[in-house]
Amino acid sequence: MFGAIVIFSVVPLLEIIPKNIFSFSGSDGEDFQPDPRFKMILWLFIAGSRGGPNRAKILNLLLKTPMNAHQISKTLNLDHKTVAHHLKILAKNELIEKAEKTYAAEYQISQIMSRNHNVLKEIMEKIGTK
Repeated sequence: MFGAIVIFSVVPLLEIIPKNIFSFSGSDGEDFQPDPRFKMILWLFIAGSRGGPNRAKILNLLLKTPMNAHQISKTLNLDHKTVAHHLKILAKNELIEKAEKTYAAEYQISQIMSRNHNVLKEIMEKIGTK
């Protein structure tokens, strides 16, 4: 018998989807509905994985104020390596940005995440966080 070999590639979802697909009109602060594709991707990052609740906590924390990995780990009482792992995933998928390219640089929410913070709040209400 031959077994099937499956090779998984770790490619950020926002690399698969064309850039600027989540652009929204309404720069004068008017209300807009979040793009359903962005909502789906955020659901995948938050509810679709075991580390999702921690990612949601990190995003929610960064919505309030920029922080570095050490500050996040102390505030959320998580291991530094765990926080670094989640920050890497969130940054790679353009949900957060590193303020500087230096040691202990602060992370902040990306523009798309900032404009769609209500989607994060909706997801957190539905799944709850521990």
